[in-house]
Amino acid sequence: MPWLVLLHISAVVCWCGSLLYMPALLAGAPLLPLVKDEGNGHLASSRLLFTLFATPAALVAVASGTLVFVTGGIVALWLILKLTLVAGLVFCHVLTGLLLVYAWHHPHRNPMLPCLLLGAVMTGLILAVLGLVLTKPF
Repeated sequence: MPWLVLLHISAVVCWCGSLLYMPALLAGAPLLPLVKDEGNGHLASSRLLFTLFATPAALVAVASGTLVFVTGGIVALWLILKLTLVAGLVFCHVLTGLLLVYAWHHPHRNPMLPCLLLGAVMTGLILAVLGLVLTKPF
């Protein structure tokens, strides 16, 4: 059981870190000069980060978190609240993917405002989940 909690915490840290990094990465993409030979190299690396790191980390975080509370028999109000906040993070993950697709199709438009809003919402959700987990009754 402790290894499962460690896996969950590690996956959550990787997922949340990459989620917070993605809007900043996308907002900075139009500021880079486009090199003729490289094309959308910055956006391609952003896409790889999202598909090969952030999304698998999200899947491992959700799966291991589910196993933690199923094997531990945890059913409490704080868990329902945490799962609601995590559903918000999953929604933000989807919005990040949509923002990545938008940036891919419109490389010369700067998505600064959506990136700032998405980053602020994700920061609030992550802090709320962290606060809820650290103050939960044992």
